[in-house]
Amino acid sequence: MGKKEILLIRHGQGDHNRLFAENRTEEALALRDPALNDIGIQQAENLGVKLKEQLRKFDLELIITSPMRRTLMTTDHVFGKETSYPVIVSSIPTEMGHGECDYGSKKSQISKDFPHRDFSLIESEKWWTDLETQEHLEQRVEDFKQFLNSRPESRIAVVSHGLFLTELVGIGKFCAFGNCDCKQYTLSKDGTLTDSGGIFIRVDNLWEKWQKS
Repeated sequence: MGKKEILLIRHGQGDHNRLFAENRTEEALALRDPALNDIGIQQAENLGVKLKEQLRKFDLELIITSPMRRTLMTTDHVFGKETSYPVIVSSIPTEMGHGECDYGSKKSQISKDFPHRDFSLIESEKWWTDLETQEHLEQRVEDFKQFLNSRPESRIAVVSHGLFLTELVGIGKFCAFGNCDCKQYTLSKDGTLTDSGGIFIRVDNLWEKWQKS
């Protein structure tokens, strides 16, 4: 297979993001598998509107989402619960596990809450990693590149998380993606990801201000 075009999308805002922004770190970390809040839902819907026209040119073939509640909800609000292209759930692009907010719900529960999604790739009830190391995250990133390159589709959207996506694209900062940022990258067969200069949509207008604060 040749190069692939990948749309990388971070989930919308959850209450844990709000708490982190307010420097209430312990409260944020204690929220188990948080859902999108009202702002996050609006962000995802706004992205869906802005992305709709772009997708006509992008020829999307597949959506991959992490099994976290906030990414599954983002997928629903950006693309709709019923799509003309398959949506699969993979635990590989989940967030770096360093607190309850990054530990998911059991497969039996989350698949019941999102019955319209394909959880067949999730092999165990507890699919997340507690207190994940940087080395483990880096290995997941490499595994995910291999997974993307193993797919027959060449135009794929990935709904994931800030730290995972930042590690994936190799940007040396805490988090390079605002909530519901959408950026297009090119994936080569050797696993190299480069900014394609294509689609870039930002709906969180306060993100850059928060990054500088």
